[in-house]
Amino acid sequence: MSERRCVAVLTAICVLFFAPALCRGQAEGSPEGVGMGYSMFGTSTLDLDALNSRLESKGYPGLSDNFFTTGGGGHAVINDRIIIGGEGHALLGDEVTSGNYESSISAGYGFFDVGYIVYSKNQLRVYPLLGIGGGGMTLKIKEKTGSLSFDDVLDNPARSVNLTTGGFLLSFAVGMDYLLILGGDEEGEGGLVFGLRAGYTISPFERGWEMDELELSGAPEMGITGPFVRFMFGGGGMERPD
Repeated sequence: MSERRCVAVLTAICVLFFAPALCRGQAEGSPEGVGMGYSMFGTSTLDLDALNSRLESKGYPGLSDNFFTTGGGGHAVINDRIIIGGEGHALLGDEVTSGNYESSISAGYGFFDVGYIVYSKNQLRVYPLLGIGGGGMTLKIKEKTGSLSFDDVLDNPARSVNLTTGGFLLSFAVGMDYLLILGGDEEGEGGLVFGLRAGYTISPFERGWEMDELELSGAPEMGITGPFVRFMFGGGGMERPD
């Protein structure tokens, strides 16, 4: 497992354990007292046409536009209808090889979410969701080499390059979750959360690329734009009405 995948998986695990506690704290201030925290994983497709066109013109193979996504989030339900929450995700792409070089692309973003429950019955909720946030994307190209000495690196440090882009993002989604009650007491009930979200991420303002904070002229402008589908699993709880 690559370092990027290890970091992403560990992030998801941390969210799974700590987000429910955060959401319970949010929920205690709401009239209905409902809070959930969850890990999320799924797939996303990004528009890489402009980037792949430039890569292929220089002899590099095009990168896959399909990404595995992992992350997590949480939300509270206010007045039995309004959803307030947040989420963060890592998008992990495949690595491709061309001659003596390996190329890969990855991305990540986070959103503040606002939604409204349009259907609710027996702990099943369906809702549209608007996310406002931002993110970034990294293109890495590195030379394939065997073992290197410290002096080799000093003599020729230009063996890899990381190019970045990113900015403001919007997310439009439809979500569905179900709270499976496993137990409770006089104060409330709690259990497991299962859910599904599908939507589209939009970058209203496309940007060029940078290398070590140096803006590159003539770079293809693009953003983190495309559809996604994610599964949710976590924990949640609700206060009993007074």
